[in-house]
Amino acid sequence: MKPCFFCLLAVTLVLAGCGQRADREKVTEESSTAESQAPATEEEEPAVRAEELIWVLESRGSKQCEGGGIGRDESARKLTDSGVQVQESRCGVRTDRMYPSVCGGPTGEVLLHLIGQDSLDAALELGFDPADQVEYQHKSCSDSASGAQTR
Repeated sequence: MKPCFFCLLAVTLVLAGCGQRADREKVTEESSTAESQAPATEEEEPAVRAEELIWVLESRGSKQCEGGGIGRDESARKLTDSGVQVQESRCGVRTDRMYPSVCGGPTGEVLLHLIGQDSLDAALELGFDPADQVEYQHKSCSDSASGAQTR
């Protein structure tokens, strides 16, 4: 009786192992099929690498006690209308200058845009400056994103 028990146990283990192997082969086959059906757009359009990007900025033009100035989206639109692709936009304030508290005086608020280095000349022609030449600090865009007045 013992030899039959061992034979039955051996057959069960062999069959169980074959079932797992078939499952693994099926998963491997499905993943290779999914990879071959993946869109080819990734190969055609490589992502922009961080070292190929540069921050540019322009003054928001807002005045103390008056607010005003342009918004983040309007500033980015200047670039995109000229064919410059904007990767990201932020608001900030210059920290390399002092701005005396006087109504009608500048606030030091700036609008920053991340663009490709190959578009820097076009941005400079539009009046933007490289942000790495200016000291600034990021700030919330909640009031300045739409060009709304701040008091």
